Amino acid sequence: MRLYLAHPIDSRKTVRAWELRVEQETGIELFNPFYDTHREDIEELDRGFRRKWDVDPNVIVRRDFRGMDESDGIVAVIDGSQSYGTIFEVARTHCAGDSVYLIVTNGAENHPWLRFYSDRIFTSFEQFEQFVKDTLCRGF
Repeated sequence: MRLYLAHPIDSRKTVRAWELRVEQETGIELFNPFYDTHREDIEELDRGFRRKWDVDPNVIVRRDFRGMDESDGIVAVIDGSQSYGTIFEVARTHCAGDSVYLIVTNGAENHPWLRFYSDRIFTSFEQFEQFVKDTLCRGF
């Protein structure tokens, strides 16, 4: 099982640490578009040498499309940080008919748009992890 991992760029370091632990514990692959492809812009941003969004949108968005197309669904982190990409990635995955799981930690889990576009909403990373262990690791 492979899930595309959408999340705000400002949350990337925290989400990356969580991602690596969950992959190791569950065997589920979480494809992180910031770190699982060669992204010089992210490497430079992590070193403090580049501003966010100083990239060619055609390269980034098409690469993200490929990552979504090669995944079984998406898990998206909605934590209150601004992330236009995450919202578009959720909508695209939903429209493709693939599974959409949201981890909503900012109290907006009942927002109608989030409920409409998701198959399942979790209010913590721990809830999602338990779901993965109980359901996804065993198959549907």
